[in-house]
Amino acid sequence: MGSRIENVIRTAVHTFATKPNGSLVNTNINHNLNVLRQLLNEICPAEDLGLSRNSGQPRFSLSLFPSRTAPVSYMEIFENQTVSIGVFILKDGASIPLHDHVGMHGILKVLYGTLNVQSYSPSQYIKARRFPVSCISEKDSPAMLSPSDHNLHTIGTVGGSASFLDILAPPYDPDGTCGNIRDCYYYADVGEGGPCNSEIRLLKRTSCPSSFWCDSVTYCGPDIKHLHHEFN
Repeated sequence: MGSRIENVIRTAVHTFATKPNGSLVNTNINHNLNVLRQLLNEICPAEDLGLSRNSGQPRFSLSLFPSRTAPVSYMEIFENQTVSIGVFILKDGASIPLHDHVGMHGILKVLYGTLNVQSYSPSQYIKARRFPVSCISEKDSPAMLSPSDHNLHTIGTVGGSASFLDILAPPYDPDGTCGNIRDCYYYADVGEGGPCNSEIRLLKRTSCPSSFWCDSVTYCGPDIKHLHHEFN
């Protein structure tokens, strides 16, 4: 039997595998998503990812970080043409600006700390339906997004640093190497999008805020090199 993180990777690849025409191979996606969410609930950050509960940071020395001033760090675990899986580590007070995931499904599982997530569902061009802020912690089940629901979101820490495991399917592909271009675009909420519904918001595409950037850290969990060979 593989490690818990290996089981997550295998299930994610199976869940989101696509045919040449782009449709999902697995027609029972809701069942597989429930299995994947349960597997994520069972992840032990220290054992499965090498993350320390005390700091929300990797077990190794912070001196190994490329930049100690970055508000957010990213640990890549696995990526192929089907999925990307990694961990975001947010310092106290850090946030990830409002951004989209064009044509993607996503799963967010908090590992340590607490996050406020403000999500939006695309309504029509530059309009989106805003949802109430969700406050989620490691005790909560994973949050989900799809191409049509909760596809845009902003994420911020609550009362300290936090980290979350992130699955995106398919991955971002800003150059269109694997087919369609899937870049990450940032937005600002600039006001109400209709006179009768304050939750329909106008969004304006913006450049990435100068206050946000990521450095990278090395995955220190169980060996998964064989999966890179198997699924690439």
